[in-house]
Amino acid sequence: MRHFIAFITTILFFTTSLSGQINTSGRENSLLVKGIAILKQTPELLTARITVKASADKFSPCQDKLVRAIDQAKAILVKRGIEKGIIHTNDLNVSEKRDYLAEGRYKISYEGNSDITIEHEYSQEYSKKLLSALQSDSANFVYHLDFVLSENQKKILRQEAIASAIADAREKALAIALSANLKLSRIKNITYTDDFSSGYESDLVQENIVGFRGVAMMSKESAAPVIDFNPKEIGIKKSVTIEWWIEEKK
Repeated sequence: MRHFIAFITTILFFTTSLSGQINTSGRENSLLVKGIAILKQTPELLTARITVKASADKFSPCQDKLVRAIDQAKAILVKRGIEKGIIHTNDLNVSEKRDYLAEGRYKISYEGNSDITIEHEYSQEYSKKLLSALQSDSANFVYHLDFVLSENQKKILRQEAIASAIADAREKALAIALSANLKLSRIKNITYTDDFSSGYESDLVQENIVGFRGVAMMSKESAAPVIDFNPKEIGIKKSVTIEWWIEEKK
């Protein structure tokens, strides 16, 4: 897999601000600078998410129908060459639905849904096999295809992005110091905030995000859009704020 990294270390030309702040309130002066880096790579994985639904007038029949629908969907996929070990089922959800009739009367029914997920290393050969299985004549799947970075890709990109952000902060600080006739001394403080500490990977950077992230959301009977099976690069963005002690040049 081709490994492409786009370094954004020359942020001096990338943004209108150097994000630099000189503190002169104390006895010693300091310079606060924010470094930014975005590293990109072509994702290694192709994923599919298939939505399975069922409905019934009672809770138990609805749950049973949902389980049977999931089993039938998995059987179709395996029959069309998708490995059983990479087909996973998410939580089953059955909820009550109330349809208003008249005079305060309701019709109560139940709706169930679950997602089947498939994840595999991307290749043109495998993408064709997966699409063929999803568009099987014996199924009417509603599904979403997406390209994603592997966990190893994300780990490496995050490590390298942090290092590049630090290098970018130093480059900015040196440029500011040179222009202001100042000299950088030792580092006073370094601040890094994990961009996905809440559990959501907000440090991911993708282009042309409209509606669903990824390739397509479609069903066999719908007017399916043109599918682009050429994965677009995904980036990891990191920022680090560094504060230096500074001195005037003599």
